[in-house]
Formats: sequence, structure tokens, C-alpha cells
Amino acid sequence: MATSTDPGLLLRPMLHVDDLAASIAFYRHLGGEVIHGGEDTDWVLMQLGTTQIGLLTRPPDRGRGEDKVELTFDASMPLAELESQLHRAGVPVDEVGTDRDYGEQLHVRTPEGLLLKISSRQSA
Repeated sequence: MATSTDPGLLLRPMLHVDDLAASIAFYRHLGGEVIHGGEDTDWVLMQLGTTQIGLLTRPPDRGRGEDKVELTFDASMPLAELESQLHRAGVPVDEVGTDRDYGEQLHVRTPEGLLLKISSRQSA
């Protein structure tokens, strides 16, 4: 069902994997294509149809609330604008920081405590 508004966010799941080459091969069998990174790096971004999925070999940072699967979003609006919008709505922002691969990010938590990372679409 289509909505009448576009929130300007694109979902990009990130998976922490033990064996990058095996994971790349698996997703290639599903029709995926590496569009950034490679087997000689510690991460790749793959395109599967209309979806992008990131594969990371570094372990999740449990101290920051990361898990084996991360939900990350790319925002089309400036992050400062999104942060102001979230504050006005009463949604606390855990952190505004910089990720080594994706640049500036906002970190927010769902009501269940799941960490969401939101990056600027231009830096992804």
C-alpha cells in the first residue's frame, strides 16, 4: 500500500558476518551484486533488486547497542533538520556522531530499544 507522504528515508540493513567471501557468494546466488567495497576490505555494499544490504566483518559494538543485524537508513533531508524534527516530536536522539564508513549519523532507539542509525544519503 502506497502512502501519500515520502519520509525521505531508505532502509539499508547491515549484517555483521564471520566470513565475508562466503556471505558475498551467498548473496550473489540470490542475484546480488557488490557495488562498494570488496573481498579485500572489511565491508561491502550489495545491491539485490531495489534493496541494498551491507556486510561487515567487524564484530558488533555491543556497548553501543549494535547487534548482528543493524537497521540503518539514508536520509534525503539534512541530518540537522531531521534531528530537530525528532526533538520536536519528543523522540530522543542517542547520539550524533561520525561513522568511519558512512560519515555523520544520528542514532535513535525504537520503543523496544533497537538502535537505528540514520546517515545522510549524500555520504553513503
